[in-house]
Amino acid sequence: MTDTANDPPPRRCWVLVGDPARAAELGLAIASASWQVERVLISMLALQQDLQATSAPPDLLLMSLTFEDGDGLQLIRSLALATPCPAIFIVSRQQRAVIKSALMLAAVCGVPVAGSAEEPVLAAEIASRLQQFQPSITEITLNVADLMLSRSELRLLLDRGGLQAWMQPQLRLKTREIVGFEALMRARDDDGGLIMPDRLLPGLAKYGLLEEATLSMLQQTVALVSESLRRGLAVSGSVNASLQSMSDWGFCKTLPEVVNRAGLDPSWITIEITETDAMSDLAHVVENTARIRMLGFNLAIDDFGMAYSSLSQLSNMPFSELKLDRVFVHEIDRDPRMQAIVRGCATLGRLLDLRVVAEGVESMQELDAVVQVGCTHVQGYLVSSAMAPGKPLPWLAALPDQVWTPGR
Repeated sequence: MTDTANDPPPRRCWVLVGDPARAAELGLAIASASWQVERVLISMLALQQDLQATSAPPDLLLMSLTFEDGDGLQLIRSLALATPCPAIFIVSRQQRAVIKSALMLAAVCGVPVAGSAEEPVLAAEIASRLQQFQPSITEITLNVADLMLSRSELRLLLDRGGLQAWMQPQLRLKTREIVGFEALMRARDDDGGLIMPDRLLPGLAKYGLLEEATLSMLQQTVALVSESLRRGLAVSGSVNASLQSMSDWGFCKTLPEVVNRAGLDPSWITIEITETDAMSDLAHVVENTARIRMLGFNLAIDDFGMAYSSLSQLSNMPFSELKLDRVFVHEIDRDPRMQAIVRGCATLGRLLDLRVVAEGVESMQELDAVVQVGCTHVQGYLVSSAMAPGKPLPWLAALPDQVWTPGR
């Protein structure tokens, strides 16, 4: 007799597609891919009634965008109110731009997305794409207050040096050289589990500990860059900071002190601020971005394209680097609209004499596409995921002349 006590729970799926025959076909295909298909529906009203009647919503809702009694956009807004909220996979004959808008609406509303497909598409292909999807509703429905560490927990991490700078490499496309590392904040809990930024940053900001944490990231980054130069490996480092921190003169004064103690020129370090920060109060932004450059550091605008920047405002800021958010890079090789957007950003960057970094590159197809549209650098899992302390330099030293090739 097989012991199933430790088997993972079944993955539960509901199907909501306006065409009854297509709904049934998709339900059968998904069931063959090890999903437990509990409902096959054709109307929004039926779905809403079933959701209200159950205490256990599905892990996944496979949905189209048009129904006789409403549309998928209405549905996404209503799903955002469900607790827990199922992930959605959109399959539709609508224009790609409409599907993209629906996916963006889901992201804005906090509805998790498992993927999308444009009709016509084989039901078996959708089932195959869902084969690897693993529901994580418990993680998705936790709010910031549930996730973030307490003041005492954060204070203990800082006091014992428990914040870790995990390093993700940056690749120069023209030469395929690794030219830098971005420090990404992590920590370990008492059991050795990894604590990610979503549990660290909100509390650090709330309790006035963000500047201290940023300095810890800077110190670790400076140590890495200094050691790499000592070994003859020329790489720079990037650290994320808030403009609120940069408005504190005491904090700003400490930044070059950290670099100088290591005998490093500030130009080896880039300070990254998010576009949301950069589009806040103009006087505040001008003062603090100028201060970063006056101190000798490079300056990057991160998550570019997510906050609808004013181009005139951007042209007057002393940035040296523009980083494009992953949302513009995902499957760019298959999306002419995204290719046009990224090409425009890359052109803007070139005219402003900025390096243009595509973040989140995960496939060779995406890499080829961002090369074609004019990006100068990339980061992402294709090159390497973020590396724990102690691993970046051995990884870099193993590359011949710092040149990355696929598969390394």
